[in-house]
Amino acid sequence: MSLLRQVRRRKFLVTLGVLLGVPLARAQQQARLPVIGLLWNDSVKPSPYVTTLVGALKEQGLVAGRDFRIDDRVGLEGYGSMAEGAASLVSGRVDLIVTYGGTATQAVAKATKEIPIVAIMGRDPVEEGLAESLAHPGRNVTGVVTLSRELVGKRLELLKELVPGLSKVAILIAGGSVGVVSTERNVEATARALGMQPHIIKLSAADDVDRAIAEVLKAQVEGLYVGGNTMLAANASRIVSAVAKHRIPALYATEPFINAGGLMVYGPSIHKSFARTAAYIYRLLKGAKPGELPIQQVEILDLTINMKTARRE
Repeated sequence: MSLLRQVRRRKFLVTLGVLLGVPLARAQQQARLPVIGLLWNDSVKPSPYVTTLVGALKEQGLVAGRDFRIDDRVGLEGYGSMAEGAASLVSGRVDLIVTYGGTATQAVAKATKEIPIVAIMGRDPVEEGLAESLAHPGRNVTGVVTLSRELVGKRLELLKELVPGLSKVAILIAGGSVGVVSTERNVEATARALGMQPHIIKLSAADDVDRAIAEVLKAQVEGLYVGGNTMLAANASRIVSAVAKHRIPALYATEPFINAGGLMVYGPSIHKSFARTAAYIYRLLKGAKPGELPIQQVEILDLTINMKTARRE
């Protein structure tokens, strides 16, 4: 029986329970609501992406509290809570899990091969061993991806336009994330190919921001590129504040940095990606298998300039 049929059966049982004089709570207990688990990094709870997701699901005809409930395991502690959050969702027997970011997705994929995973991530799920192909995932992971590795060159070119004559660049990446070694190699090689001398700085926790920016200043670089990573985005306010204090020309990969007052962002809209997952969730609750739902690749990217910040610069 599909999960949506279970929902309809639940409504019938509730109605029947009222007609027969059975207490409402008892009638509801006879049919369980589908549970959607959530796992990623953010700076606040509830994450603003939850509102986006719930709104998109409503457009699909699924109303929170009536057709499903949410098990929110979004973490505020960086990557340290990912494995624990994944394990708790699996043990809680959720019906599907929405993840944002490669590290969260890998954590859940290691915890379960059965529960459907709807992922939003920037790493290639095929290279990560999460899918057989984008068109035919074949496993329990589907969703929306932006192949962020291919965007590094364009972002560095934009930074070079922002800072004419740029030769030394600091690149902030997330330490402890999935694929940090390959990320470091990629950004370093890309920067050198563009004639820049890269200085790689790893940020592993929120309280590490001041140390990281101090290292940027010590390196005497002419510009800063902050990569696309959920842990970095979760600390956007702290990073942007530190960058603004020292007036470092910077380009960022994701939209939270613009909201925090960052100068320039080039990348996908994460809110739009979350909205796109609603169609996957609807189909999975209806009985579809994740391995048969093609993974979508985001093709529309936004270049956003914070004019208020630009005028200050």
